[in-house]
Amino acid sequence: MDFQKLKHLLAVVEHGTFSRAAEKVNLSQPALSRSIQALEAELGLPLLDRGTRQVRLTPYGACVAERARRMRFEEAELQRELKTLHSGESGTLNIGLSPTPASLLLSPFLTHMAANHPHVRVGVELGATATLLDMLRAERIDAMVCDARMLYDAADIDTRPLAPLRAGMVCRKGHPILAHKRVGIDQIRQYPVASSTLSPEVSLRLAETLGPGGAPETMVTTRCENLDALVSLALHTDTLLLGVICVTRREQAAGHLVEVPIAPERQRQGHYVLARLAGRTPLTAQDALYTFTQTCWSEFASGQSGGVVIQPPSA
Repeated sequence: MDFQKLKHLLAVVEHGTFSRAAEKVNLSQPALSRSIQALEAELGLPLLDRGTRQVRLTPYGACVAERARRMRFEEAELQRELKTLHSGESGTLNIGLSPTPASLLLSPFLTHMAANHPHVRVGVELGATATLLDMLRAERIDAMVCDARMLYDAADIDTRPLAPLRAGMVCRKGHPILAHKRVGIDQIRQYPVASSTLSPEVSLRLAETLGPGGAPETMVTTRCENLDALVSLALHTDTLLLGVICVTRREQAAGHLVEVPIAPERQRQGHYVLARLAGRTPLTAQDALYTFTQTCWSEFASGQSGGVVIQPPSA
């Protein structure tokens, strides 16, 4: 059924005569009359009583007109919704964050979305990269920020690398290990060591720096994917926290946590990516995640070597 003919029927009903309706829809009166007749022929029922000065709906026409009004409303709503989706003013955005990105991005990103895209419905899933990858492929999340290591050969995933972040070890202010100018594996093994899951690159570099005993599977005594809990553990005990240094940038700036002086290694870095399914058209709200993350991450990376406290971009 041609929706344009239904609009012509509504124009006749709402303006009362064929002449006024034809003017409103930019048709000649004969052309408008032919359109209504074609609709009646298609339905096999009379829709208008034309015998009076003012055209009136038949009972069949009243039924069709009611449905046509709903369709016209839905068309207008569809156009409005597409416009707001395209502008980033509405829609739904479900994202996944692995532990380090969650620690760095979660609060500032939610603040950014509430301030700049208040009508976008945001859902967040936190977890290991493998779990988030399964959710992305099942389309339970739209995009994720995660460890790059599992996505190197994933042809179905579109990835955008983020700047690498330096990895190392921190401890509480006044920790006994800080009495050493250079810390090796013998000193580290005297204390608990905590971390989230580390990438193979970081694990390899630690083993090269500290020796075989520095491999995380040997050295780490507490493993947890909640970095906030691990930071608290390091603040209140002699536990050494292993991972990306800028995760504890605020605690370091306040003097509560201090970097452990293990041998420097330029390649001891965490590598992360923004990821979504390849070949899909993203909503503008997804672009908001990408733009915010890349801006934020660049600041993390640029400030990680000079002791600068990195603040997320303002909303």
